[in-house]
Amino acid sequence: MKGGEAFAKILQSEGVEFVSVFPPTPITNPCSAAGIRIVMTRHERSAIAIADSYTRMSMGHKNGVATTMGSAGIENASGALAQAYDDLTPMLLVPGGGEAGPLDKRSFDPVRSYWYVTKWAARIPGPDRLCETMRRAFTYLKNGRPSPVLLEFPGSLENATLDDSKFDYKPVQAWKPAGNPRDVEVAVKALLAAKSPLILAGDGVFYADACEELRQFAELVQAPVATTMKGKSAFPENHPLSVGSFGRTPSRFIQKADLILAIGTSLTPGFPGMSIPLPPGKAVIQVSIDEMDVNANYQVQHAIIGDAKIVLQQLIEDVGKQRGKRRRNEALAKEIRELKEAVLKEWTPYLTSNEVPINPYRVIWDLMQTVDRSRTTITHDSGNPRDQLCHIWEATIPRGYLGWGHTSTLGFSIPAMIGAKLACPDRLCVAFFGDAAVGQQGMDIETSVRNKLPILMVVLNNGGFGGYEKHHPSTSKVSPSTVQCYAKIAEGLGAYSERVEKPDDLVPAFKRGIKSVDSGKAALIEVISSIFPKYPGFAYMP
Repeated sequence: MKGGEAFAKILQSEGVEFVSVFPPTPITNPCSAAGIRIVMTRHERSAIAIADSYTRMSMGHKNGVATTMGSAGIENASGALAQAYDDLTPMLLVPGGGEAGPLDKRSFDPVRSYWYVTKWAARIPGPDRLCETMRRAFTYLKNGRPSPVLLEFPGSLENATLDDSKFDYKPVQAWKPAGNPRDVEVAVKALLAAKSPLILAGDGVFYADACEELRQFAELVQAPVATTMKGKSAFPENHPLSVGSFGRTPSRFIQKADLILAIGTSLTPGFPGMSIPLPPGKAVIQVSIDEMDVNANYQVQHAIIGDAKIVLQQLIEDVGKQRGKRRRNEALAKEIRELKEAVLKEWTPYLTSNEVPINPYRVIWDLMQTVDRSRTTITHDSGNPRDQLCHIWEATIPRGYLGWGHTSTLGFSIPAMIGAKLACPDRLCVAFFGDAAVGQQGMDIETSVRNKLPILMVVLNNGGFGGYEKHHPSTSKVSPSTVQCYAKIAEGLGAYSERVEKPDDLVPAFKRGIKSVDSGKAALIEVISSIFPKYPGFAYMP
């Protein structure tokens, strides 16, 4: 068989259902011929973002695959791949390459250039070693610390002949290590002895598909649960034990805690107000798949190295042995509820504001009340939309909120929701972004339309590019919102669109947009909004 055909056959055996691409590469035609869906985007970054998001949404069951041209194509991809690396996304990137030759004759070598933003980067040496190279790639993708892998596919390999007798590829196994039983026992003893324990969950819970085990464990030990930004929605935020991801409520309980059980998080500090810093002197138990996370940013008293799902099952069993089930802590539930109500009361004037231009918090609040959150996934773009949405949006189902942002590349939200739609076609996938993001990936509105992957897009148009005009008045203020009209751009690209200028028109517009998406047509709702740089989390972080 031909090398391209063999490559596609390997992807099929690994359960790969689509490849996102810009522009066509040597693997595009063989994959299409094999029945693998090709999703053509408008930019290399978008192709990677789709595969990235799909991988995150698949809860550890699938690895997204993206492909770009070599040379300028893979060079354009750098920002998206760096984000996937910083956010620990195990996706496969396959740049097309020229003829394999001496490295010193190549103007740009993606294997060397991207070595530091991948778990493994290599060039497929030739048809006889294709199976071997792909085995290694998927072994690294499915096991250990989640991270992207890059494999350069030389152009000559597509039509190179591979002896059928040498094609011996079998799907790679994923090994899920359990925690050391002694470590589990010690951690449970410490947890049960604590007076005010707190559980801090990260996106490792998603990759282990452990959201249900997290809920069971929290209810068993009656401990409040906070999440990182990437872990937001791993625990239902309408649960009596949820203290959310940001702001006064999680900060109060972190300050109060005498022991923090961190599950599926590297405890890496992030943006002020966007991560949850741990005060000095806290006892920390860390559960991670990777020993490199332990004692990296905080001193850890106990650690369990293992898969979050299996370790949580071990913890549940060991708690039952050591103590049995604890009765519901009504006092704790009341404390959480009252603090949440106090924060909500404080922010209600903004959430229900009738001011014009429209307050962005009114947009978030009306959107949250309009969608069915039991079938919705939402993500933000970087900047103000992130800072505002992540603090207010209450996520009720796993991956109901797609959190990201160790490296916040502007323009991620639209292709991210296209990837989410591929992974979860029955969900309403919502991209929430500002006017600056439109300039980065706005053409992928057409990607959603053309590929029949309908998403709902909500753009805050304040003409201020995120409020930077305070620091850079000569460059940041763009054309007045009366001149810009992103709704017309979306209409021109084939999407349903509306422009909203009055608060009372928000909900009807959202409903029409949702109806359009449910009928199979992408929709964009443009909201003429105010610049409102206030964020609940920033005011309350310790």
